[in-house]
Amino acid sequence: MDALEKLNQQINSEVALIEDLAIEIVMLAKKGETDIAHLRKQHLHNSLNQLEILHRQKELWSAVETLNSQGTLQKAVEEYAHQA
Repeated sequence: MDALEKLNQQINSEVALIEDLAIEIVMLAKKGETDIAHLRKQHLHNSLNQLEILHRQKELWSAVETLNSQGTLQKAVEEYAHQA
C-alpha cells in the first residue's frame, strides 16, 4: 500500500469518526446530557484537527508523486547529491 492509499484510509476513518461524534453530540444534547456532549465536542475538535493534518499530508504526497512522475523530483535529488 502506498502513502496516498494509506492517507486516504486514515482520512476515511477520521471522517467516519467525525460523523459518529456529530450524531452522538446531537443525541446527547437532546437527552440533556450536556456534560458528556461537551466532552464529545472536544473529541470532535481533535478529530477535525487531525483531518486537517491528514489532508495537508495528502496534498504534499500528491505533489511529490506529480513531481516524481515528471522526473522533476529525481532531477532535484540528483542536483542536491552533486552539491553535497
